[in-house]
Order: sequence, then structure tokens, then C-alpha cells
Amino acid sequence: MDHLPYPGSANGRKKTVVPYVCQEDYDGGDFMTYPSRRRGSLPNLHTVGPFPGQLLDSHQMQLASLSKQEIRSFYQTWLFFGLIHEILGSLYVPEDLIYTCEDQHGHTKAVSTSMLAPALDEWVARVQAGRVDSSVTYAHVAQCLCLTHAALSIQAFRSHFDPNIKLSLASLGQTFTYAANKAFNITDIVKNNKCPSTWRRLIDDDYWNGRLLAHGWCVTEVKLILDTTLSLQTLHFLACLDKTNLEHSHQGCDTRQCTAYQNDLEGYQTRHIGKECDCEELSIDAEALYDILKTKALPLIRVRPSQTLGELSIDLVASQPTSRYVALSHVWADGLGNPDANALPRCQLSNLRKLVQELNIAAHSRDTRDHRAKAKDAEEEHEEEEEELLLWCDTLCCPVQPKKAKHLALEYMYRTYRNATHVLVLDASLMQYNVESLDIDEVSMRILTSPWMRRLWTLQEGALPAVTNRLWFQLSHTALNLREFRMNAHEKYLSSISRSGLAGDILKRMGSFANIFVKDNSERPGADLGKVIEALHHRSVSVPSDEPLLIGNLLGIDSAPILNGGDAADALRINRLWRMIPSTRHRIPSNLLFRVGPRLAEPGLKWAPATLLIDNDANIDIQSSESENEQGILTASDGLLVRLHGFRLSLASRAKGLPSRRKGTSQLMKPNTLFMKDDSGSWYLMRRNLLVEQDRFLTDKTLAEIVEEGKKIWVIYPDSQFPRPPGSKAQVSVGLIVEVEPEEEEEVEAEAEAEAEDEDEETAVKKTHAKLHINIVPLKTSTQAWFAVAAAFSAQLASVSLALRNLAAIENGLDEHSSSSSSFLSQTTALEELASEIHQMATNEEAKEAIEAAGNQFDILLTEDLITMMIWGHYVCMRETVPRTQRWCVD
Repeated sequence: MDHLPYPGSANGRKKTVVPYVCQEDYDGGDFMTYPSRRRGSLPNLHTVGPFPGQLLDSHQMQLASLSKQEIRSFYQTWLFFGLIHEILGSLYVPEDLIYTCEDQHGHTKAVSTSMLAPALDEWVARVQAGRVDSSVTYAHVAQCLCLTHAALSIQAFRSHFDPNIKLSLASLGQTFTYAANKAFNITDIVKNNKCPSTWRRLIDDDYWNGRLLAHGWCVTEVKLILDTTLSLQTLHFLACLDKTNLEHSHQGCDTRQCTAYQNDLEGYQTRHIGKECDCEELSIDAEALYDILKTKALPLIRVRPSQTLGELSIDLVASQPTSRYVALSHVWADGLGNPDANALPRCQLSNLRKLVQELNIAAHSRDTRDHRAKAKDAEEEHEEEEEELLLWCDTLCCPVQPKKAKHLALEYMYRTYRNATHVLVLDASLMQYNVESLDIDEVSMRILTSPWMRRLWTLQEGALPAVTNRLWFQLSHTALNLREFRMNAHEKYLSSISRSGLAGDILKRMGSFANIFVKDNSERPGADLGKVIEALHHRSVSVPSDEPLLIGNLLGIDSAPILNGGDAADALRINRLWRMIPSTRHRIPSNLLFRVGPRLAEPGLKWAPATLLIDNDANIDIQSSESENEQGILTASDGLLVRLHGFRLSLASRAKGLPSRRKGTSQLMKPNTLFMKDDSGSWYLMRRNLLVEQDRFLTDKTLAEIVEEGKKIWVIYPDSQFPRPPGSKAQVSVGLIVEVEPEEEEEVEAEAEAEAEDEDEETAVKKTHAKLHINIVPLKTSTQAWFAVAAAFSAQLASVSLALRNLAAIENGLDEHSSSSSSFLSQTTALEELASEIHQMATNEEAKEAIEAAGNQFDILLTEDLITMMIWGHYVCMRETVPRTQRWCVD
């Protein structure tokens, strides 16, 4: 798979071999019609349904009937050699794609794409110059790629493929997608792209999970990679990176949190530069730090030069408006912290002085190259190079005691990193690499997957200086500015087909922290809440009460009120943060209600997340908006006032005559999965977002219990199209089940009353309590038809059933004419008769013909169970609906 990028450090390792399994050569004909030429039983294949489309069910079944050997040969001939022939034409020689290699079985044939990159570059140049056949259009190339994507999407083939063969086919399709978009100048991928963009989904996560773990990756990082990576180029590149770390074990990590870099402050050991070094520490007087902080200045460090470590000394300096200083951003797990004193070993201080001096020279050289330095003569230029650059390091400059001094330093943390001349990242995992021996893409990816990227404090420390290109990363022999990495990735994204996807993922991941802030001359610019939540993905913090402080800083909120809540109030910082957000230029996005995770216990804030450091697939992206309809208003004690769509939810009615509901009557009645029917007769699957054991934050009750026990149950949701109709491109919709209080139209707050004065009665506030996060999926069109048949037959049965009449008579005459024991026996007999009637209804030819006519394979047991479910009313109904103008107060 030479068309996929390899990191420089992987040179010399054995590359992945893709076996040549073709039983015949490609015939040189049209790509789209090859299946019907190759196998006479196959029609011309084409895609149907939402973009990028899928094959017809009947065509999928025909392909699935092939043996493993046949399908592997057929697919490689068609989707590898045929696709290359169709797009590149005379620019490739089939023999160049096959080579002989040696494995444990001896000599064997394999496929090679070493000549693909130059051929694609030439093809792009010809297309752009108009030197290709008129049949080579973007629409035709996209059609071929959509068919390739659809053929590889068949679920029945998951076990048919050597995963390396499937990866070679899917990655080839993605590479041609990049080439086509470049050749035909498709710059707006969202609006104008006609080629598939989901090639990455064709390769099972298990394949990548195994490869990544084998190379020493943490399971948390693997989860993050699989959640956020868009390109197969990137996944292949990362799977070839060795991340073995002998110093930090990932044995205690899980998919939600990496514990390898969590700090046990009680047993923390400050490290020396070398293992054999035992030099003494130099300390800073805490009272002196506090005195400087009380003047609203920052304490800075001057490390004086010396011939020996024993002569090294440091000065404490109060910052001035013109002070130039480097602020360090480091991972405490590397040993540069000190929880007990504002002190560091002399060897560390000497090394920090050296790094600051080298950074000063590198930054000056960069400015000179960019012609951004002011015009100066040589003497003045020399003077600027020698201008003093001081140091700020949290270990030395943030007082350990007293607490009020530490709080003051934390208040100034935002200003510390925003005003720093440079911010230097020190991460031991990065400082072992020399940029001269690695390609810059590998260095970029090692930075983006480093422990520094996983810590919460470092998000602020990196985001603030990144806005103005003041963020540097220390490598083995030099420091490089983030701008260098971004420029390299941007250039490759535009120019390199073989690395375009990799570069796109690099830019996206850099942007997750570097693009939080925009250039803003205000005193305390704040980031968008949605961007902040996205940037928190898979980050962690050793002291949980630091989280609201960091989030507040990122939002531009004054941290003093969050901090200063009294000695026993650290755990309530998050409560104070949510109370403060509406007082700033920020509003609370209404879709924040749909994130799963722990909730606060304080009345009026029970809707609010207790932490935003919860990573879960069930969580939706938070999109902040300037529209008032998409923002919540925080009331004093009743909850969050929002405008959202909604519908009332209730259990279906059972057939007349049936006794009270009996659990387990239908095998389709699951505790946390229910079928739902809307007013038009369409059917959906409703389920808990998470299993009970994973989500006890709102309730530990099942979905069925909530619906059965609730009196006024509604579902509120953020999307205008919900539930989504069958066949829609985006299938899953999220919602929140709420229970409306009996006096739902009472006044909630004075602010809500004032807002409602000029509004219609239909928008009166519904005061509710959050019950459960759910998602709803429309059933496939063919399954919808099955449910419709079952609904029709259950209605027919309900009108003619003798068993139901007997049950109704028993129910009505239980006390007057029968003893309880005889009535119970009669009822049992009637229920058995009803089951027999349902079986007869499910097995008649009319039902079978109707179900098979919709493209389904008839299943007697399923049909019987569906009719049973509908007779007993073991499903839910979507009742009254309300528009987005409806106001809800949710707690």
C-alpha cells in the first residue's frame, strides 16, 4: 500500500503486504458494467438511496452468494485494477502494479501502488489542462467511486476479506477522491463534492484498534483517534507510529480516561535532569510572590548565568508592561512540578535558562526571515537579540501557600499566557525527537498525540498564544513554532494527493485548540462554548475543581468569583460557573440539555452538566448560535428556559377486552427499547442513549418504566426534522424525555412572564423535569412495510376475535357470575385462544405475500410477535406535537 503515507521512523520496518488474489486480468472494458460482463448472472450494478448510495438488496444478496475466494478475486480485479484503468487509462501499466515478494510460504505475488503517485499527479495536470478524453468528467469519476464505496459497504462481506485487501481498495477509492477534487477544482467539499467522503468507515475499528495497541498506544488515545480521524491515510500513518513508553504505563487506562499522566500529589517526586544528579533546590519565598501578586503584577524569574551549578542563582522580578518573558507549559508527570514548595533543582533551572536563550535566538531568526522585525541597523539588531527574556513557570511563580495567594495567581493565569512573549511547551515524549531525522508530518502527529494534548490546563496554555503565533514546542535540539506545522499541513492539504487526508486531519486537530480564540483586542476575549466543549474531548485534570476555572477562563469569564467561594466551596465552583455564564456575552446553548453525563443536584441547576470532561459517543456536538431561539435563559431556581420542538408520548392502547398489561407478552417489548408509531403510521425505534449501568445520571429506571409510570411525558428535541423520515441521510435523532408538572402553565419567573406578555397561549411555559436521554431511528422502508402489514392484521383481528370477546365478557362479569379461580382459568384459556388466533393470522398467505412484496424474507415468528405487540399495545405513540416556539423550563 505504497499510496498510503508512512512515518519516517517506520523506515526499515516491513510494510504491509497486500496479496495478489486475482484469478483473471481486468478485461479493459467499462468499469460500471464489468460485473455483468464478468458474471453473467449479475445485472449492471448501480447505487440507490441517500448519498453516497448503496446497492439494491437483491444485488447485495447475489454478491453475497459468492465464495470468499470468488469475491476477493472479483473485487480486486474490478475495484483495484478496473478502477485504476477507468481513471488513469494509458497512464498506468498493469504489470507495474504486481510484484513478487517472499513470506513464510515462499515466493508470492502482491500488489504495489508505488507508481500511483506520479501517475495521479500527471492525470491531475492533464485534467486541469483539458488534455483528457471528454468522457473523463467529474460526474463520471464520482459515479465510479460511489459504486466502489457501495460495493465495499456490504455488511455480509465483513468476514470475506483479508483486511489488508479491503484497506487497499477503500484507501485507493479515497485517494482517487482527493485526486478528483483537486483535478476538477472542487474547493467547497461540503457543497460541491459528489465523491464519497466516508471511506474511513469501510474499515472496521477492530482492525485499527489491534494495530494501534500493538504499537503501544493508550486505549484512550485509540478511542480518540477512531472518533475524530476522517482519513484512512491518517489511520495508516498513526498505526505505523511506535508509541511505546517504558516510563508511563497505560495498564490502568480505559476508553474514557488515561491515567498514566494523572498526578498523585502526595507522592509526587520532582526530578533532576539526570538520574545520577542530586543537586540542591533553589526556592522562591512565598511571601515575596504574594507581595508581587497583590500589586497585580506577575512574578517572573531571572536565572543568572554561572560557571557551575553551585554558583547558579535566581532573582524574583515583578513584571512591567514592557516585560518580555517565556511562559512554560509542561506536563507535571514529567517531573517539573513541586506540590510542596516553590522550588526546583539547580540542574532544571540551568536547563530552563538554556532553553529560553535558544528560543530567543530562534524567534529572532524567524522574525528576521519573515521581514516582520522593524527596520534597524546592525547594532540595534544585535541589541534586540541580547534583550533580556525572563521566565514564568507555575512551579516557581504560583504560590503553594497561602491559599489566597494561590487563588490570586490562578486568577492571573489567563493574563499570564495571553501576555507572554512566547509560550514554550515542554513534554518529555517530544523532547526525545530530532526534527532533522523525522519528517515534519510525524513531528506534527507526535505533538497532537502527546500527553501535553491530553491535559486540561495545557488547553488554555496552548490556545491563548496560538492566536498570534507565540506557541513553541521543544524538541531534542530546537524549538519549533506551531505556525511551521500549520503551514506545512496547509501546503500538503492543497498540493499532495498522497498526504492530503493526513494533512486535513492534522489541521483539524490543531484547530481544536489553536482556533478556539479569534484575534481580539479586548482585555479578556472569550471562546465559543461549543468550541470549548469540543476542545475538552479526552482531556483530564488531576484536581477536579480546576475544571470550572479553566472553562471560565476560556470563555473569558472573570475567574475571581469562581475561585472565591470560601474554603469549603471548591466542589461548588461548577455551580458558580453555570450561574455566571448568562451574565457574560455568552448564552447557554439549548442543545446542551442533550448531553449525557453527571448532573448537578442544586435546584434550578439539575439540568446542568457537573462536568464537561465526559467523552461518550452518545453526546452530540454543541453548536453555539446567535439566534435567541437556540439559546437558553437561566432562571433563579426553576431551571433553564429554552425553546424546543416537542411531542407528547404515551403507551398505545391495548385491544378491548385484554387484562392489564403483562410484561413479556411480546418479545419485542424490551426495557430500554420501544417501537414508536407517529400519526402518519410510520414506525421508529426509540431507545435509551446509554445502558442503565452507563447512565444513572438522571434516573436508574428503564425507558419502559418511565413511559408506564409517567403522567405527562413529553419528548423535546433540537432538530427541526424529528424523528427523521425513513431514507433520510442522517438517521439517528436525539431527544430528552421530560415530565411536565401538573400546573404546567403557571408563571415560572418574572423574566419568563415578561417575555410571554405578547405571545400566544400556545407558547406558555411548560415546567418540566428531565427524565432520560434517548435516540430515535426510523425503520427501513422494507421494515416499515412489514409493520404496516402487522398493524392491518392486528386491527382486523381486534374486530373479529372470539378470544377477545370472551376476555371482555370475563372482565365485565368477574364479580357477578364466576368465582375468581374459575374466572382465572377461563381467562387463561381465552388468552391461549388469542395466541392461536394470532398465529393463524400471521401464517396466512395474504400476510406472507404482502411482506415479501416489500422485499422482506418472510418470518412467521417475527410476524406473529409484531401482531402480538400491537394487540397488547406494547409500543408507544407520538401524540400532540408543538413547534420550536414552545417554551420549556427544564430542571
